[in-house]
Amino acid sequence: MLFSDIEGSTQLLARLGERYGDALSAQRSIMRTQIERWSGREMGTEGDSFFVIFEAASDAIGAALEAQRQLHAHAWPNGAAVRVRMGLHTGEPTRHEDGYVGMDVHRAARIASTAHGGQIVVSAATAEMVAGRLAGADLKDLGWHRLKDIPDPEHIMQLAADGLQHDFPALKSFGTRTNLPHSTTPIVGRDGELAELAELLADREVRLVTLTGPGGSGKTRLSIAAAGLSEASRGDGVYFVPLSAVTTADVMWSTIAEVLGIPGEGRAPPTFFEYIADKDCLLVLDNLEQMADAPQVVSELLAHAPGLFVLTTSRRPLHVSGEHEHPVPPLEIPSASDTDAQTALSWGAVALFTQRAKMVRPNFELTGENVHDVVEICLRLDGIPLAIELVAARIKLLSPHALLSRWDQSLGFSAAELERPDRQRTLRDTIAWSYDLLTDQQQAFCRRLGVFARGCDLDALAAVGAGQTDPLDEVAELVDVSLVTIRDVPGGEPRVGMLQTVRVFAREQLEASDEWDTTSRRHANHYLAVAEQLSSQLRGPQFLSARDRMELELDNLRAALQWALMRSEDAVARTEDEVAVGLRLCQELSWFWYACGYGNEGRRWLERAVECAADNETTELMSVLHGLGVLLDQQGQLVQAKVMLTRCLDFWRAADDVDRIAMELNSLAVVHRNLGDIDESRALLEEGIKLARSDSSHNKRLAALLVNQATLEVECGKPERGIDQLLEALEIDHEMGDSWGMAVDQINLAAARLAAGHAERAYDDLREVVDDTLSLNDVDLTIALIELLAIVLAELGDGRRSARLYGASETMRAQANLPRSDPDTAFMAPSLSKARAALKESAWTDQVEGGRSLSAEDAIAEATR
Repeated sequence: MLFSDIEGSTQLLARLGERYGDALSAQRSIMRTQIERWSGREMGTEGDSFFVIFEAASDAIGAALEAQRQLHAHAWPNGAAVRVRMGLHTGEPTRHEDGYVGMDVHRAARIASTAHGGQIVVSAATAEMVAGRLAGADLKDLGWHRLKDIPDPEHIMQLAADGLQHDFPALKSFGTRTNLPHSTTPIVGRDGELAELAELLADREVRLVTLTGPGGSGKTRLSIAAAGLSEASRGDGVYFVPLSAVTTADVMWSTIAEVLGIPGEGRAPPTFFEYIADKDCLLVLDNLEQMADAPQVVSELLAHAPGLFVLTTSRRPLHVSGEHEHPVPPLEIPSASDTDAQTALSWGAVALFTQRAKMVRPNFELTGENVHDVVEICLRLDGIPLAIELVAARIKLLSPHALLSRWDQSLGFSAAELERPDRQRTLRDTIAWSYDLLTDQQQAFCRRLGVFARGCDLDALAAVGAGQTDPLDEVAELVDVSLVTIRDVPGGEPRVGMLQTVRVFAREQLEASDEWDTTSRRHANHYLAVAEQLSSQLRGPQFLSARDRMELELDNLRAALQWALMRSEDAVARTEDEVAVGLRLCQELSWFWYACGYGNEGRRWLERAVECAADNETTELMSVLHGLGVLLDQQGQLVQAKVMLTRCLDFWRAADDVDRIAMELNSLAVVHRNLGDIDESRALLEEGIKLARSDSSHNKRLAALLVNQATLEVECGKPERGIDQLLEALEIDHEMGDSWGMAVDQINLAAARLAAGHAERAYDDLREVVDDTLSLNDVDLTIALIELLAIVLAELGDGRRSARLYGASETMRAQANLPRSDPDTAFMAPSLSKARAALKESAWTDQVEGGRSLSAEDAIAEATR
């Protein structure tokens, strides 16, 4: 197993800007060329990282060596150094679906994470496999190391060869006098960071480390704890220098001198340097972000005192030569669904909340009753230690549940500790400290980011937030001061985001500046364009990528709908333009809501849009009514669906829009079928097919009409005719590259063959379409597949599995609010009766109940094994 990624990819993005994509593509090309050459199999790629497996350790070694050489020799954009770290481990992971799982996979990833850019490290297991067979390469023993979350130490070696860098700092594994402040409580949730910092502090080649992170992330506390680990190794002491109130270089020099005990005549350069020139000590310089001259002061300190090590804390890096930036992440938080109290306490954020709550209410305990509320509090606070401490202090007066009910005040929760600096009295003060250090232009950009939900890409930034400036330049500044985050998403495109607490602050500033409405309008128009682009792809070969992108942007799409359709009672009345944006968004999202399992949410938005349109009959409103009618039919609200779709059909007939007429005829025919009006359903389908055949441009409508007509034929006892119609529909959808349409055709084709008495052929057809159906993530279609498998198994005499699949479909329908139509119930009944008769009544009931707990994947796997 080989894991690799680019060291310092965020800093590289900030440096290269638009050229970062070129660097990422070149890195991927080099890696993939060697992976293919050495018979590797790429299991996972996200952003700049790779997970690859090889059948032979020697092949993995060969691929890593050649890739590292080519990466080193490549001419990177703007003279940048793109340094990739690699780790190899040999083991026996467990095969799972399309990948591998198990401790060996985690061990391989952890081994890779210890390496530095340009370095290849291997486990002892891999080294043993290639011992004596490393032509032109050697293994350098790096000793035993403890890896995060893995109890047993690992013996790690470095692969050394010509064309590779040989010397690196110590691996990033766990592993006098002082004025360090004494903490009254133990540091919580920082074992990993402390171990990494201990390695850096022990390396005499590393002389400057800067802890960066947003306000309240615990940089000061972590720096003190890390410095305490170095007391024994620094002959001349470890010193903590608080500098939050310092703004000029001369005051910084005198403050450091005072802490070191340097007399008055030596408190400024050049005399200052005589006192520290030969000192072996560690200086912790705390809070430098407000100091414009801090980089110059630190550079001079390091230049005049070769034995000095400097550990700084700042919301931005110093950008000094030799600086090692160490971002301080928020504390880890369990998922909202992890409600077991004992398990939740193993996560840093929950442990800190509990510790602080006990300090003000000694009898406070994390229990099954309050753990969900505590986890939710930690999630809303982004795991920021300061925020957790401030809110946990309110446990003296309020329960966790009561705290959540007052959440609009969360940024204003204040601290009672007298020793806490003014900038940390409330979470709002902490964020404002960073915000106030920005220029006017940077502040404007920062507050506009408050309009985004769950981040955005660079195109959205350019359209909504950046004005006339390059968004990459603005992002780089805000990353530096820890007000925004950057993460890679599949495809390597950077995604810019904010911690939720920072976003709340930014939104407050946006509203206070009277820019909220203008910015929201730009935001809604941008995401309308995104929805328009993706909706057209949802019915073709790009379905999966379009669905994934739509889900990635779903919170931003919801925010746009909220702005257009859901103004508060005291807000200014909506304009026609705003409602039009809301209607168009609903129009573009209707198929996504229907086909991707968001029916309940889609119905709420569509109903709201119809209400806002106030019966002003436009093509946009008719498109929204159509989407709502289809969803109502899907959810069993047949009379309402019939009224809406009939209204749409009348509108399109008056407009003489052939394509839309065919569409409404098809949808209305389905409703009439579900109502039991077979003759009307048949007449509507025949009219629609005649219209669609009039022009090949309507082939997509024709395929859908043929599928529904085939379903009708099967139910009327003419399955052979239905098979012919489905084969024609399948041919059309295949020509159009419509993966969703082909899956629908194939499932219905299996149903028709079953009705024609060909159960074995139907079973084979269903097994062939399983992977395609599951990949679409269409709940309705997946249920249809499971129910048809239940029918086929009943016909083949397997009553036990038939019952279990029926139970699974019952649960899925209840969860998705997708009641079974009367025709579908009638279609299933004869076969299920056979299965039920083959089992004892109690056995049938037991198997159905057992099936209710199966996931869709497990149910289908059980049916097709």
